[in-house]
Amino acid sequence: MSVNDNVKSGYWSISTQKHLKVFKSEAPGLSQLGNLNLTGKVGRFLGVIRGNGQITDLNKLELMANSVGINNRAELLKIVLPELESASDKRIELMRDTVGAITGIAEYVYDNPTVLGISGQVFENQNPTDVERIVIKTMDETKKIPYSQSHLIQILTEQGFNERDVSMSLALQNNFKLIRVLDKMRNREPIISNEYVWGDNHEKIAMAVSGLSMFDKDTLRDIIDAIQNFQGFPLEKMAPAASDLLSLAKKTGMINPTTIVSTRGLQKDFGFSSNLIQPEQYNNDILDDVKLFLASIRFGENYTPYSTINDPEKFLSRLIQYGDIGPHDANATDYTLLEKKGIVKVVTKQKYNSYYGTYRTGPCLELIRTDVAKEALNIIRNPNYSMNNDAEITDFGSMMDVGLFITPEEERMRMAEMPETMKEIEEYTLRVLRGENI
Repeated sequence: MSVNDNVKSGYWSISTQKHLKVFKSEAPGLSQLGNLNLTGKVGRFLGVIRGNGQITDLNKLELMANSVGINNRAELLKIVLPELESASDKRIELMRDTVGAITGIAEYVYDNPTVLGISGQVFENQNPTDVERIVIKTMDETKKIPYSQSHLIQILTEQGFNERDVSMSLALQNNFKLIRVLDKMRNREPIISNEYVWGDNHEKIAMAVSGLSMFDKDTLRDIIDAIQNFQGFPLEKMAPAASDLLSLAKKTGMINPTTIVSTRGLQKDFGFSSNLIQPEQYNNDILDDVKLFLASIRFGENYTPYSTINDPEKFLSRLIQYGDIGPHDANATDYTLLEKKGIVKVVTKQKYNSYYGTYRTGPCLELIRTDVAKEALNIIRNPNYSMNNDAEITDFGSMMDVGLFITPEEERMRMAEMPETMKEIEEYTLRVLRGENI
């Protein structure tokens, strides 16, 4: 397999796993996508540990693994970590004691394509079935444009897959919401697309919008314009009369909503335009770091009771320039979701305040992933900025949620209830990640 093929496989394996994780393990047909599911978890886990260099605390490593559905230490130590080491060409090294037991890891992964490429190699190492390979091919084809069912089957069979495997794979993909089968047009065969597609020719959007009145079409246009001009727009600030149209835009993928549920019980939705990321490339925010970072900044602007962010551009510029910001009490309470994502960490520091002429000790936000902050800053400065037109993105980290971060995929699917936040578990997790005594 070429490097580019591995990148594609890694990308779509991660995307697939983000869908599959909401289904129970006994769901019919899920086992037939087991290699994709494992690869996606491994890829997302690699996104979590990237940038940490060395991790020698197995409790911390296990918490990171739990966040992406790797739910026990045996799976982590016996399957996930050895697979990563085998596929990484020495960019992941396992640390062992004198009897060979794993005690930690060292990683040398610095960019997005490397994460995806290693993930794709993990997929190849599993000897995936043709049914699983067809998932990768289908999602890659339908990311570009929707296809009629017969045309897509023709493309896949011309690539060497037999029709029986194609039919089985398409049925599984439809069942697990990996693709959309649009079968509501009279005298026309079904149209197949996936949720990463949006454009004037997207059949699903065309069907949804065609029945709207001219007034509603204008209102919908205004909703999309507002979000395109202010990425991470707090959706509750939309006019109440537009709620039905907003729901339509969410459901059809005209906008990408994300939800943050804070530890204080606040649940807020933030909207991103569907063209935030170039759809024809793989170097994007598939693991949601940039969307999460922006949503957290918008949360800080609008909803935090501590040290509200008045100037997001100045806040991010300072954080990027100096590598940290604070001390502020808010840093210990309002950005823990970013901390759990591995994008920042909270460190207690003493700093001199030249304005007051005094020293202050308190929690500071220390930036780990500068690339994520830079992408967020670019988008705030220019809402129409497309990530892939600038420097290569290296934002990867699908870490445990504090409160909750609901991804666009999950927001649209809404197939499972999220567990209630448990304060004691959150506090324990934070202490582990901060290296505090427990």
